[in-house]
Amino acid sequence: MKVLIAEDERLSRNHLKTELTQHFPDISVIGETASVKSTIDWLKKNRVDLIFMDIQLSDGLSFEIFKHVSIEAPIIFTTAYDKYAIQAFQENSIGYLLKPISRAKLKSAMDKYKNLFTKEKPNIDLQELVSYFQKNSFRQRISVQMGDRISFININEVAYFFAEETATFAVLKNGRRKMIDHSLSDLEQQINLNDFFRITRNCITNIESIESVHRYFNSRLKVDLRPTFDGELIVSRVRSIEFKKWLDR
Repeated sequence: MKVLIAEDERLSRNHLKTELTQHFPDISVIGETASVKSTIDWLKKNRVDLIFMDIQLSDGLSFEIFKHVSIEAPIIFTTAYDKYAIQAFQENSIGYLLKPISRAKLKSAMDKYKNLFTKEKPNIDLQELVSYFQKNSFRQRISVQMGDRISFININEVAYFFAEETATFAVLKNGRRKMIDHSLSDLEQQINLNDFFRITRNCITNIESIESVHRYFNSRLKVDLRPTFDGELIVSRVRSIEFKKWLDR
């Protein structure tokens, strides 16, 4: 059985591939993509028997793919959205896996695929799902690798994100620091910017974590965060206007 994995989180993608290849010997993962564009390009040139597809890819919702390419293979969606999103899947006869994906959940999904998807193609109301996720398309959780284990942190637990050299970290409101597999630029496209603001090149903060704001030299602003950020955070003169509007909205 030929399988494509469309997943923008490298840790989640590798974890799923490992689980599939180690515990389902009839499966061969022949493709891995991380964005809407790369998935479209790949599907135009290849055919598979089954697709595991994340809802939120690096450049947008995966439903955009269906506007550009005809997909005959059944799809098992993977998602880190909360329990309320599951109703949207159930009501539209979708196969889905809620992250983090356990071996038991994966086996159940594969059993469903073999018992149902191989007999007939389910009637999927994609427009209903697109409508739901366009309203609820902000990333809710982010994967974190701890040794061989992948866990998730909720976005609302994050005080701020910061980049250091080639790594990106999430600092939680309780002060704990976690390395994540996303750049700040990617995060800006996926999180709710009503709650978060990129105050400098290397820091995106939650509005709830701003301790104080001070006037600084040359019409700039100095920001203090809670938990404390290691270093100075100076908002540029150009960004200061937008930053103040964001604070006062």
